[in-house]
Amino acid sequence: MKNKVRFYIQLIFLILILYVAIRPAFDKSYIADFEQYCPFGGISSFFSKLNLGSMSCNMSETQVFLGIALLLGAGLIGKLFCGFVCPIGSVSEWLGKLGDKLKIRKEIPKKLDTYLRILKYVLLFITIYFTMTSSELFCKKFDPYYASVHLFSDNDIVLLFAIPAFILTIAGAIFFRLFWCKYLCPLGAMTNVFMNIIPAGLVILLFVILNYFGAGLNYIWLLGGLVLSGLLNEIIFKKSFISPFAKIRKNNDCTNCGFCDLKCPQGIKISSGTTVNHIDCNLCTDCIYNCPRKNVLTINNRPKLKYLSPIVLVILIIISLGAANYYEFNTISLRWGTSEGKEALYVYSGLKSIKCYGSSMSLAGTLKSVDGIIGLDTYAKSHTVKVYYNPDIISEEKVKEALFKPAKRIISEPENVYTDSVSIYEVGIYGLFDQVDFSNLYSIFKSNKGFYRIETHFGEPVKATIFFNPKIVSISDIKRIIESKITIIKNNGIEEKIETNFKLENNGIVKEVISALEYKKMIFRPIEEDFVDLENYNKENIYVYQYYLPEAENPAMREKFDYLISYLSGFDGILKFKTEFIDKPYALIYYDVKVIDSDKIKNILQSKKLKFYITETETQEIENPFKLLSEGNIYKLNKLIHNNH
Repeated sequence: MKNKVRFYIQLIFLILILYVAIRPAFDKSYIADFEQYCPFGGISSFFSKLNLGSMSCNMSETQVFLGIALLLGAGLIGKLFCGFVCPIGSVSEWLGKLGDKLKIRKEIPKKLDTYLRILKYVLLFITIYFTMTSSELFCKKFDPYYASVHLFSDNDIVLLFAIPAFILTIAGAIFFRLFWCKYLCPLGAMTNVFMNIIPAGLVILLFVILNYFGAGLNYIWLLGGLVLSGLLNEIIFKKSFISPFAKIRKNNDCTNCGFCDLKCPQGIKISSGTTVNHIDCNLCTDCIYNCPRKNVLTINNRPKLKYLSPIVLVILIIISLGAANYYEFNTISLRWGTSEGKEALYVYSGLKSIKCYGSSMSLAGTLKSVDGIIGLDTYAKSHTVKVYYNPDIISEEKVKEALFKPAKRIISEPENVYTDSVSIYEVGIYGLFDQVDFSNLYSIFKSNKGFYRIETHFGEPVKATIFFNPKIVSISDIKRIIESKITIIKNNGIEEKIETNFKLENNGIVKEVISALEYKKMIFRPIEEDFVDLENYNKENIYVYQYYLPEAENPAMREKFDYLISYLSGFDGILKFKTEFIDKPYALIYYDVKVIDSDKIKNILQSKKLKFYITETETQEIENPFKLLSEGNIYKLNKLIHNNH
């Protein structure tokens, strides 16, 4: 190993990937992001931006500028990413050396080699096509790097694609020379396209000219043209011509010993000509380092350019990261209304819930229903939104309100509904606006005793209603807890650090103090569904079966009640279902005693399956999530006596 510079650079990038993988084990607040510096994701997302006006999820300016730098570097200097950075390339090289030592690595016949090279261009077109038409990274479905660092467990990974790709990468590297890189890598195909920057540039120029004169070509045509130019060159010539401008050159002192051929990771016959212009050359300079005769092999006949590749690589990375820090692409840019000549703009930064394309589109879907709002730009990197609206129809205040999503959440339960009391405290909180802020505040309260519930309502600042036990928590405690800049919380026994910037508007007010029982009744959301017209029903025949149902106060179970109601409606004699809170949550089933009895109702409620209706004739079944925990009570409707009366 004479080219230590390249080896150390490869090793550094692999160590950085390993660091990202293991850091969550000792830093629970850190979320591993293996795509943060992915250039191919950036290239794919850039096509999505051109075609749809939206960036792919989790892709930012960093990946885009790194991708652009990679392509420019390939056209001007060489495929530096492939030779120095790519983790798949590095591992494949080292596995290939293992294959050589075991004497099991073989060369693929030239004819088959040519046909196999077509595959990576097909994969390149498919990958970018599905990304640019959906704004979702298609490469995640099969990429062996993405699959391996996520241990094949990420939801975006399609195992049917990823497992064969991973096997081909590992086995292909051992038994053949850089099988993934030569025949399947879509990024390798794209860099090969831009190695011949002149035909690639002509394709881009032709696309621009045709559209300038009204051709109206979609960006898919641009993608197709670029892929076709690279494919034709690779299967016909396998060469780079004028570009890249840095090439390995051999002088007349060469003895044609062939040692450089043996040491070339790509298997290029370097000794067969004076200039290396094979499409596989990535300017790794291994041949220069391993040549037994000094300065026989150089870059452009200049020995001092021996370190050109790593120097340019570092410069391109620094420029890319600097440009990404300076410039921000909008994640989406949508217009769905007309301003009739009157348009105003509201800009809000710090909306942390805007993280990617998906959350941006979700917000756009909400705002489209608001009369007067006509468009939206989002910037996921800075969590910024720009809302375009007609000031004659909607005010800026209403625009702010449309962006805000009120929330409410139970923190804990009173220990004794008969002896505990609950204070209802209202206060304005600066820095509390989106769901991320609300979640952080909830987590802070959750880590302290005595808090029962929090609700937020729109205002400037946002108004919060806090329900707490005044025997445990004081107003000064609430102020201290909310305004703490850093809070350590425990999540499943693991400590996490939450950084916030909340500040109270004033001291707030305690609206009232009520009993815990009153509090439970206040926040309870009853459900009521009539299956018949009870007003005109014979009241003498109506009885009520009342039973304890704890799920009735669980917000997470609320949607399941649709299944229960649908299920009960299918039985003759069951007339109505409702829930109410007395001293605890109860369900009440109204029934006609002449058609069905209470024992039958108990059997119905204890069924392992709930059959619910999709249409009047079509049904489905789910596991019954409700448990009958008590025998219940039976009342005649006209003599019904509630425990709280």
